[in-house]
Amino acid sequence: MKAEFAIIGAGRLGRTLGRLLALREYRPTGLSCRTLHSARQARAFIGGGEPTTSNVQAAARARLVLLATPDREIVPVARELARSRVPWSGRIVFHTSGAISSAALEPLKRRGALVASVHPLASIAAPRRDVDLRGTPFAIEGDPGAVRPLRRLVVEIGGAPVTIPRQAKALYHLIACMLSNDLVAFLAGGFEAARGLGLGTRQAARLYMPLIRGTVENVARLGPVRALTGPVSRGDIATLRLHGEALRTLPAEMRRVHRVLALRSVGVALEAGTITPEVAARLVRLLGSLP
Repeated sequence: MKAEFAIIGAGRLGRTLGRLLALREYRPTGLSCRTLHSARQARAFIGGGEPTTSNVQAAARARLVLLATPDREIVPVARELARSRVPWSGRIVFHTSGAISSAALEPLKRRGALVASVHPLASIAAPRRDVDLRGTPFAIEGDPGAVRPLRRLVVEIGGAPVTIPRQAKALYHLIACMLSNDLVAFLAGGFEAARGLGLGTRQAARLYMPLIRGTVENVARLGPVRALTGPVSRGDIATLRLHGEALRTLPAEMRRVHRVLALRSVGVALEAGTITPEVAARLVRLLGSLP
């Protein structure tokens, strides 16, 4: 028989993970939310569990305790649970923050709990009954006695567990934000620039999205070094000079971003062997002189 689990903070992520666990025959016991109405909605979605507004009551009977609260609430909830009379020795307590490590659960660790963090590298905008996390990476770190069973749990719900160092948790999350959130901001800037073509942002998206998708697919298939194309990759200085004139029409922050990324592309092209060191030096001088 599989372990009983409790969820503290049964919102969109908590409900999603709770339903996946219940479908794999893990048994929900307590579901804690700010309001009893929300907790009852979580029970209906997950398919079981006792709704409550008491974190301690939710956790009391569970072998696995999942904290899916906002990041700022993890430490206060951990302290609240540690002050309770619940016998924590041997229980596994884990949270789902991307940026905060399992060190936030230290009060519970001092009471004998095995602590960890488990973060699905996915965007879950709303809980869905047909959610499918197959192949989704889950970053895991924490006590070895917690990490081993949690890796198995992630595999059971279809995820791909990746163990990371506890001290590198913030770096892991920063990289995720750079490659996701910052990419969105960069694309928004590019689509805005297309107004110079007489296009609105939606028209610009339709024009450039096939190229963007193809680039991402090439990176996934070939890796970034082999996927790089364009004027920098072939040392096309004449085209880059034309780009320099067009750059004058863009806001200063977009010009700075382009310069930084183009200089990074020189290093990638050099690694790929598509340009020589001499050409790379010329490109660096040219890019450094752009407006």
